[in-house]
Formats: sequence, structure tokens, C-alpha cells
Amino acid sequence: MDFITQVLALFFNLPQWLQFLAVLAGAAVLAFVWVRVLVLKNFFQQIWDLLKEVFSLVVPKKWDSSKTLILLGAFSWAMSLLVSSTAQNIIAFTGWIFLIAGIHWVMHEEKALKEILTINSFFIGPWITGGLICYFLFGSPDGIPPIAYILWPPISTVIAGIPKFIGTDSIYKTPKWVKPNPGDRQYLVNLALINLLISCWLQLGFTTRQWLADYPTMQFDDFGNSAFVINLQPNRGDSVRGVEVLSRAEAELKANLQGQSWSQVERWLLDFDEQLRRLEAIVINQLPRTRENEYWSVLGKILPGEYNLQLFSHWNGPSSNAAGFYYTKTCQISRVAPVDVTGQLSNPVQPLPQVGNAKVECGEVEGPVKGQPETEMPL
Repeated sequence: MDFITQVLALFFNLPQWLQFLAVLAGAAVLAFVWVRVLVLKNFFQQIWDLLKEVFSLVVPKKWDSSKTLILLGAFSWAMSLLVSSTAQNIIAFTGWIFLIAGIHWVMHEEKALKEILTINSFFIGPWITGGLICYFLFGSPDGIPPIAYILWPPISTVIAGIPKFIGTDSIYKTPKWVKPNPGDRQYLVNLALINLLISCWLQLGFTTRQWLADYPTMQFDDFGNSAFVINLQPNRGDSVRGVEVLSRAEAELKANLQGQSWSQVERWLLDFDEQLRRLEAIVINQLPRTRENEYWSVLGKILPGEYNLQLFSHWNGPSSNAAGFYYTKTCQISRVAPVDVTGQLSNPVQPLPQVGNAKVECGEVEGPVKGQPETEMPL
């Protein structure tokens, strides 16, 4: 009270013009506070109205509805986060069942949603439910396996066809199993055949993709006569495995013969077939590990002259040609003098180093050529 008395005494001791200004300032402050209160009240009222609308949309009006199942699924998912191990899996499993059943129900219950999902009088809701079931059965954190995509059309067909077998009892008004009428039977047969065909196409796509992953060389084959596969990538012949096989074969050939004496070269050529088998084993073992390695072979023959070798990398795996195809590289083994090898004549007094007398030079890779290479020289 003393404080208020002092403030009032100070106010009345002020000049009149200062009293007037103080009254205006106080009124402005009160008006500002009142406006803020009204704005905040209106803001909270809008928030409350929005929450009520959301609440009315989420909370089901009756317990036997699709929203109840969806809420049970969400509740099960939330509860599964609070536990671990087996209990978490059981709760999550139950939540998935509630969620899938609720989504399937809401697609039939909500007329507006059902109209959106109906395309040219064809309702795609069962295929959405089938996709959820396949993801539930086969999905994992690592991704969705091919089996989920392959089983998706048949499972969706079963879901779409079940209502055709369910009728209503005329007396007790309860569901019962009925035999579909002839028109529905024809529809179910066509639906099943079309979806099985889609599954076959999906299986073919995944199988072809797996083949290309296991046998990369297949993507460089000719698919012009195929009625199912189209090669959308250009034929990059310089990156095919056959070129790498010949490059490694060339390196191994030079490692065996480059710089060797001419007598050693001739002994190596006399045992050419055995040396070629050893070279093939070394080259195949050096390749990156893929399933297609077993279908590559290294062949060769000695051409006329002193000495010319022809090396082949032959592909006898899956191919549009029954005999496969091959790449060719021709190598020449020639004699060279030590001075030609070293080329160091700046100090003629210093003796030249001792080097071998064989030099191996190979040409570019040629191919691919369809068929099997001729490894025997014509008589």
C-alpha cells in the first residue's frame, strides 16, 4: 500500500502535461496487452479446432471399422519399440496384420478412395493389399527379394477373387460360401491367367538380370533374334572378359619367353600344347572370381614363320551361337642381338650386360568372331 501511495503522490505532483502523457502511455500498454491476449486466444482456438478435426478423422466413430484396425497397427508398432527380442517380433507381427487388414478395409469402405483406385471399372485395391502382404512376408532391411515381386500378382488375384465366392444367407443374413456365376467364373479365369503371365515375365526379368550378373560377357552378345530381351547398352567390345583373357595371356607369354635364349624358346614351342594348358590355368586363376570363368578357355596355334603364335580366348558359355565366339591376338617371337636389347653404346669400353635373345611382340585384339577357332593348321 505504501508503494501505491507513493506512486500516486508522485503522479499528482507531476505537471499536467506529463500526467496526460502518462495516462496515454498506460492506455497504450493496456490496449497492446489486450490485443495480444485476444490474438493468443484466437490462435489457441484455431489450434484446438484443428486438433478436433484431426481427432474426428483419426478416431473411429464405431469400434468395428477400418480405422480401429489401423490404430491397433500403429499402437502395436509403438509398443514394439519399447521391447526387444522375441516380444518385439510378436508385437510387430500382430501390428502388420492389423495394418494390412485396416488398409484393405478402408479402400473398400471409403467411397471417395475407392473411386480414385478404380481405373476403367477395374479396382486395383487388391493389388495394393497384395503388395503389402508380400512386403510383410519377404521384406527385410536389406531390401525386397525377387520372390516378393513374383508372388505379388498371384496373391493379389486370390484377394481379388475371394469376394466372388462369398454370398449372404437369405435367412440369417450371415456370410456363406457360394459358387460364382458363369460370368464371374470367366472373369476369375482370365484374371488368374493374366496375373500368372505377369509373374512369368517378372521371373524372366529377374532370371535374365541374374544371368547378366553371373555372366557379364552375355551383355555383349547379339540379342537381335530374341523375342524377349533387348540390349539397351552399346556393345563395348573393349571391356569384355575375352579381351582381358588375351591381355593376361600375352603378359604370361612374355614372362615365359621374353629375354630367353633361342634354344629355350624352341624347347618351349616343342611342348606347346602342355605349355598352353599351363598358361590357360594361370590366366583363369588371375581373373576376378565370377561364375563365367569356367566358360572361358585359352587356345592357340603356331603359324608358319619363325615364330608366329596365334592366341584365342574362346567363350563357350550361354550365347546366341551354339559354338560361342572368340577373340584373337597374334604374337611374333623374334631374335634380337644384345645391342638391340640394351641400346647402351655411350661407353663402349664398359661391357654390355648379358641378356636373352628372344623378343615377343603382340598385335591388337581382333573379334569377336562367332564360332570356334581353328587351332589346327591346314595341311
